[in-house]
Amino acid sequence: MNVKFTRTLNRTLGKLIHLEVRLFRKGWPAFRICGYTGLAIAVMLATGLVAYRSLSLWVVAGVVMAAVFTFFSLVMATKIITGEERIIYYHHEIGVIVVAAVLLWALGQPILPYLDVTILSIGIFLVCGRIGCFMVGCCHGRPSGFGVCYREEHAAAGFTHYLVGVRLFPIQAVESLWVFCIVFVGVTFVLRGHPSGEALAWYVVTYDLGRFCFEFMRGDPDRPYYRGFSQPQWISLILMVGVAWAEFFGILPFHTWHIGATIVLAVTMIAISVKRYLQKTAKYHLLHARHIREVAEAIILASNLETHNAIVFGRDSAPVNIHLGYTSLGIQISSGEISGAAGVIGHYALSCRNGALSEEAARTLSKLILQLKRASVSIEFIKGNRGVFHLLIRSLSG
Repeated sequence: MNVKFTRTLNRTLGKLIHLEVRLFRKGWPAFRICGYTGLAIAVMLATGLVAYRSLSLWVVAGVVMAAVFTFFSLVMATKIITGEERIIYYHHEIGVIVVAAVLLWALGQPILPYLDVTILSIGIFLVCGRIGCFMVGCCHGRPSGFGVCYREEHAAAGFTHYLVGVRLFPIQAVESLWVFCIVFVGVTFVLRGHPSGEALAWYVVTYDLGRFCFEFMRGDPDRPYYRGFSQPQWISLILMVGVAWAEFFGILPFHTWHIGATIVLAVTMIAISVKRYLQKTAKYHLLHARHIREVAEAIILASNLETHNAIVFGRDSAPVNIHLGYTSLGIQISSGEISGAAGVIGHYALSCRNGALSEEAARTLSKLILQLKRASVSIEFIKGNRGVFHLLIRSLSG
């Protein structure tokens, strides 16, 4: 991507992240405004599609009320169990669809036509919800050269403190755009009279494929992982298998590419697992969201510790005090400043407690440190002795 264009786009994105939205000369929480807007649009979409398909407005009203009740019940249950208020999309999607299906069955109504409308309404709600996430900083992306830098006010509201000022990939905005396109196509299926269940299957398969990929760019660390894949990635596979099973047995309209996509996703997970196992440098572990947090905290710790050691770099350099921090992978990071003829130089030494650190791993960590420290490109990477590598940062940007 062109550097000038990237910088312009970064600045534009940076202007969009605000905790509050000004309406009627008053500040309103951005996340709530996006949520309420999404709910209003979702209700209007559901009403319009139901009217177009000559379905019952009273039934869809009951589905909407059941969906809202399910949403808040899950939020409350999550808060009771975990001790904090968290909105987990997949939990709500599954909960709402199950409750809606049970309600429709109890009322003796056709299930698939209403579920088509329900899933598309959930999707448009998610479109607005992810915009809210983007504005306040939740569900954020990983450090990247392209994206947004969240500020101190975001940290005060709950954003990850060690990523303040670090440019993060805008994965929330990407997901919002992806879901909007999915919903748009799904709506055309309904308007063109495609078989009932077509929009439901389309949404689940295409969203889950995208969500599986988006997870690799997510940077929030406090989420469950199993066998190297996040909970949403496993749920994506399970839901796609469920759709493939329903299509195979004639419950949903059959599409060969849905079956193929499910197989490809399963094979992809196996291939990724094998690749990670065979890699000499565990890049996945080094750049895991939780390890990024540990590296950031190790840097902070190393910068705040009392004097641990001292080394000298050349005749023109004054002694530098080295402070030490480490991560769960055994990565040791020391931090200090070197005063010399070239001015003050930031110094980071990288090593491993569990053996020699490879050069590839050291370079991966060096790039991460530069992103976390928001450093300029004026650097020097030096290979030392006994698996120790040195990163010299000649200047820092704010």
